[in-house]
Amino acid sequence: MLIVALLGAGGWFYLNYRIGQIKHIHVGGLKKEPKPGGPFNVLLVGSDTRSFCVTAACQAHLGNQGASGGQRSDVIIILRLVPANHTMEMLSIPRDTWVTIANSGGEGNRINAAFNNGPTQLVETIEQDFHIPVNHYAYANFAGFTNAVQALGGVWMDFPDRLKDVVSGLYISKTGCQYVDPTKALALVRARDTYYYADGQWNYDGLGDLSRIRRQQAFFHAVIDKARSDYNPLQLNAFIGDLVKDIVVDSTFSTGELRNLAFDFHNVSSSELSTEVIPTMGAVTTADQDILLPAWKLDNAMIAKFLKFGTTKSTSSSPSTSSTSSTSSTSSTSSTSTTTTLVPVTGTTTVPIVDNSKNYPEPWDPVPCNP
Repeated sequence: MLIVALLGAGGWFYLNYRIGQIKHIHVGGLKKEPKPGGPFNVLLVGSDTRSFCVTAACQAHLGNQGASGGQRSDVIIILRLVPANHTMEMLSIPRDTWVTIANSGGEGNRINAAFNNGPTQLVETIEQDFHIPVNHYAYANFAGFTNAVQALGGVWMDFPDRLKDVVSGLYISKTGCQYVDPTKALALVRARDTYYYADGQWNYDGLGDLSRIRRQQAFFHAVIDKARSDYNPLQLNAFIGDLVKDIVVDSTFSTGELRNLAFDFHNVSSSELSTEVIPTMGAVTTADQDILLPAWKLDNAMIAKFLKFGTTKSTSSSPSTSSTSSTSSTSSTSSTSTTTTLVPVTGTTTVPIVDNSKNYPEPWDPVPCNP
């Protein structure tokens, strides 16, 4: 009993030591958590910066960032955590969603551009345009993602069809349940110009960032399944060691709170994670830019439901594992589709909003699997 107690104490202090290594930065616009132990929202940002690339090979592997340079928020997710019953909900915002950038004099732009000036402007843009309070912030770049997947030992996913994306470097050469290593995982979650092989030919997915979000959500489920089913203390130590080096959180996210979340959610299953996407409609600006406009009638209903998650028994006890509700002007219509009123935006032409939520996921989308 004494040895067990000492080991437990050692694990406690070691975990505190590791979590204490996470870099903290000041982020403005964050709201205080409603109450201790209650549900709260964390803004998760994946950046497309290549600043860590010091070789030509690295730049070639990740692709050219273009003339804009800097950084953009490649991934924007609001993660709602409910510690009371260990459930989670992820609400993704497509990076090309056209919004009014906070503190920019009313300038409109893709939401990922708000991150180029740092996380504060992105937090304030989300709160201003979507009225979603952000309590905490966490950030990772390509290197952090790859290292974390490496430490975890990769994941297993089932691919109904072969996939390829020459831009991200994705190539899935066979179908079925298979091992996804860190390099392939990064290509998978970055792919937005995807082709799938069916009926004897390569077919263009055509949904861009929306299909990429679906694959990201499926990948998160696979990570949870892997971490839960393949517990290995040495592997866990390596995972935490890599994770703390490559992520950044806001200065109010204390070591104690992060530690408590680790204990609260260490044994969570993928069935306790619900995923959704802000509905949008396709549009083209006068500068001939393809963008996504928020479908506000659908968005408001989804956001209201999202903010109720964890506050009542009915919304927190049985989350859906794949309730993705993204839309696009390029989506195929069906008898279950519904059309809502157009939202006029200066400088753009629009097409009807088509809600194809019942058509997701697509038949060629990968899903987690057990080897």
